[in-house]
Amino acid sequence: MTFQAYIENLKAKPEHVRRRIAFWSSFGITAIIFTFWLASFSITGTTAKSAVATVVTRAGSPAQSLIAGVGDFLVDVKEMIFGTKKINYAQVEVSGGTR
Repeated sequence: MTFQAYIENLKAKPEHVRRRIAFWSSFGITAIIFTFWLASFSITGTTAKSAVATVVTRAGSPAQSLIAGVGDFLVDVKEMIFGTKKINYAQVEVSGGTR
């Protein structure tokens, strides 16, 4: 049975059956995503905790972190417009195609 045939078969069923199938399908997909999400915590383990602790100690206060982030953003924008990150095309060559 193809997926399109399965969908057509579902369309023929009463609305309460379609709602029940939709609920359990979405519940199953959500359960799978939730399981992978929980598993990701055990995979990272203690290394994630130490990484977060390192970042927190380097960041200082929230105000310092925010100012540093805004400053880095402004430097990146300035370099894209005026600096080395700007891409200049000196010559564009257009050649005719063959027919």
